[in-house]
Amino acid sequence: MNDFFPVSTPEEQGVPSRALRETIEFWNSRGLPVHSFLAVRRGHLVCEAYWAPWSAGALHRMFSVTKSFVSLAVGALCAQGKLSLDDRIVTFFPEKIPAAGPSPELAAVTVRDMLRMASCHARTAYKKQPGRDWVGAFFTAPPDHMPGMCFCYDTSATHTLCALVEKLSGRSLLDFLRGVCLDEIGFSSACYCLKDPCGVTQGGSGLMATSRDLMRVLALVAAQGRFNGRQLLPAEYLRQAVSLQISTAANPMGGSFEQRHGYGFQFWRTSRGWAMFGMGGQLAVCVPDEELLVVTTADTQGVEGGVQLLYDGLWEKLVPALSDAPLAPDESEAAALRSCIASLHTASVPAAAPQKTGCSGWYEFAPGAPWRALRLTVRPDEGELEFEGEDGVLRFPFGVGRAVRAPFASDPCAPCDASGAWLADGSFFVRIDLPGERLGNVTAQIAFRGECAEVLLHCHEELGYPGWEGTASAWRRKGESESWTQL
Repeated sequence: MNDFFPVSTPEEQGVPSRALRETIEFWNSRGLPVHSFLAVRRGHLVCEAYWAPWSAGALHRMFSVTKSFVSLAVGALCAQGKLSLDDRIVTFFPEKIPAAGPSPELAAVTVRDMLRMASCHARTAYKKQPGRDWVGAFFTAPPDHMPGMCFCYDTSATHTLCALVEKLSGRSLLDFLRGVCLDEIGFSSACYCLKDPCGVTQGGSGLMATSRDLMRVLALVAAQGRFNGRQLLPAEYLRQAVSLQISTAANPMGGSFEQRHGYGFQFWRTSRGWAMFGMGGQLAVCVPDEELLVVTTADTQGVEGGVQLLYDGLWEKLVPALSDAPLAPDESEAAALRSCIASLHTASVPAAAPQKTGCSGWYEFAPGAPWRALRLTVRPDEGELEFEGEDGVLRFPFGVGRAVRAPFASDPCAPCDASGAWLADGSFFVRIDLPGERLGNVTAQIAFRGECAEVLLHCHEELGYPGWEGTASAWRRKGESESWTQL
């Protein structure tokens, strides 16, 4: 990363090491599942932190940050004269238009409308009208209103713009952007995007990239597309893209306070500048007045107000402490920051009660439940939660006081990090984090009382996993017994 951002002590750039440490501690104290935190001030890298097992080279699902990349590609095509913001989208996809012709609402939709999240759809069209052809759904799903006047978060609009980029350029979204700017700024060759069922890049949410890659792109946009003396992206387009284009005061997305300050061209306005934002805490934040750039990755799905807490840590601990002038070296605080970063790891489930070891034996669910039976085994530092189903037994290993990495049992291609512990009410809680393409988490809480076990399952993941949502009761199988021992 040194080829792009010279490394500096925080104090040399007017950033107290203490403020960086307190920002990290703010997030940790609130139980936020943060994965990375990068801060650049005045073009210098002043902080790079990863919560193990995350690391600098790890690809992370960036979700809707991908939308900002689509916007950059649209801007590049406009600069090449292949596209205009006032072009109507129906003119590019005649093969997708219904035989009876487009509705008046659809016919009026422009590229500008789609960039501003002001299409004719109140929500994602391919979710309103499920099927393989996600792009086609944008043109065939019934419209909800006339376009161009109100903000309604519609991922299918971005996905369709991505299909347009690929149609006009003849290349995938990332390949096109690599030729325009990404290769020039050192964007990783390992990064990729997920595809929809028809092979179109998931322009709304499919980017897999590193935190460093995201910081590189953030810095390029903040520099109005200029890098090493070359104008890689059109400056005027970028100025418009990060400026207020439409109000989000009545944001139907149900977003955080920071998401109610307006929207540009696939970029969010914030109370202190602008940002790229992806579900779960993927943030690339620019604070222009402070010459500050921040990247976070996380999985706040299932954490009420989690994204706002990420912003709160920046606004309460970091930004107020910034100085216009360099600060005196503070080796004590610098050492404390280094120690803090070195100790970071993704949180395991904290023990809230005396721990027991042993085995619950098998408990059988009533007919109609997603599983036939369950068994919990706990040892001093690890254990297994097992579910018996029609195809056999699915085994979920977990750590006690630490996370254990293993394949996710119902999706062997997906890695997971799992931990568990006894809670204060005597129930056992397991959290399984999914760090791969399907970034998210699933949880299980099991309470035992006599012959009965009650299981509460939750899935915080974009697509959901069958059998991991809801509550079910199970009863001890004949001939089985518990064997718990207090530690």
